[in-house]
Amino acid sequence: MKYFIVIVFLFILYSMGSALFYLSRDKGQSNNTVRFLTVRVVLSVVLFLFIILAMKMGWIVPHGLQLKATG
Repeated sequence: MKYFIVIVFLFILYSMGSALFYLSRDKGQSNNTVRFLTVRVVLSVVLFLFIILAMKMGWIVPHGLQLKATG
C-alpha cells in the first residue's frame, strides 16, 4: 500500500511540474497547463478516496502521534 501511495503522489508531483513547465513555456496560450492541472486534481481526489477506502477496509491502519511524556 505504501508503495502505491508514493507512486501516485510522485505522479501528482510530475503533473504539477509539467503544468508549471507548459505555463512558463507557452505563456498560458495552450491547453496543456489546464490538462495537467486537471490530471493533478483528479489524481489527488482519487488518492484521497483510496486512502479513505483502504482505512475502512482495514488495509491501512492509522496510528496516532506517540508523544513521549517528559517530566
